[in-house]
Amino acid sequence: MKKSMTLIAILVSIFSLTLTSCSSDDDNTNSSPEVETGSYKIYLDGALFLEGTNAQVGLIKDNQGNYVNTVTIGTGTEVVIVLSGFPTTIGEISTMVYDGDPGVNILTEQNLYDTRSGTLTRTSASKISFDGTCTDWPNLQSYSITGYIESEAWKVIN
Repeated sequence: MKKSMTLIAILVSIFSLTLTSCSSDDDNTNSSPEVETGSYKIYLDGALFLEGTNAQVGLIKDNQGNYVNTVTIGTGTEVVIVLSGFPTTIGEISTMVYDGDPGVNILTEQNLYDTRSGTLTRTSASKISFDGTCTDWPNLQSYSITGYIESEAWKVIN
């Protein structure tokens, strides 16, 4: 339980950092994305689990001001999805590993879903697909997970 609470705290911190780094003071740079919305569709064990459009997208910059390949997407406080370590080249594949980086982490009002294995694929400049397994915290139930997250904002990440 301690591990899941720590992971939830990390995810909330990342989401807070992301919202802060996308504030209006960053809008003066030429590299800011024009579109800060996106869509996602996620399936657990083949059944539609989450779907959203016009979700808020958060991008994170490193110390040099470059966008990194970690993004958040969510609909208010109901759903927050953190996608980290995804490929930056179209057609490239990253392997998701046990520690969640690269990986997909989903925080809903009730639970945290953390990927354990699988792949992330950059299918286009604006779309990242994933396929693998995840664990539901705190219930510790395993699921197959597939889906995609899409946004024009990803185009600034290369």
